Amino acid sequence: MTQETALGAAFKQAVQTMSKRQQTELISEHIYKKYEVFSKFKPLALGIEQDLIADLPQFSAELIMRVMANHCRRPKYLKAIARGGKRFNLNNRFQGEISAEEQLYALSLPNIKEAIEKQNARRAEAAQRRQANNQPNSECTES
Repeated sequence: MTQETALGAAFKQAVQTMSKRQQTELISEHIYKKYEVFSKFKPLALGIEQDLIADLPQFSAELIMRVMANHCRRPKYLKAIARGGKRFNLNNRFQGEISAEEQLYALSLPNIKEAIEKQNARRAEAAQRRQANNQPNSECTES
């Protein structure tokens, strides 16, 4: 046994002594720090859970799936799905697209469509303010 695998085995054993809730919180924290695709709530590639399980052998597959389910239920993630577009893998690379059915499903969930509309309105207002601040004064000054 190499030192790395011995260390990995020791870590896995230590993690398993924690409660399921503590393990889930630890996995979640680790995933959000390690993978930008999670921390930025980008749409996840289909099948990414298998990549995650393979990439994190020190954690229980069951608990990784629980973290994934929690992540995919968050409003911020659902808004990203509702907007449509590309899906991303663990390396933050394009891997597939959101289907129209998936987009419609996300839009049908309570409060998601309204949240997107509010966010779009805030973005439009901010863009108008930026544009107004960047326009030169139209009044002529005479010397």
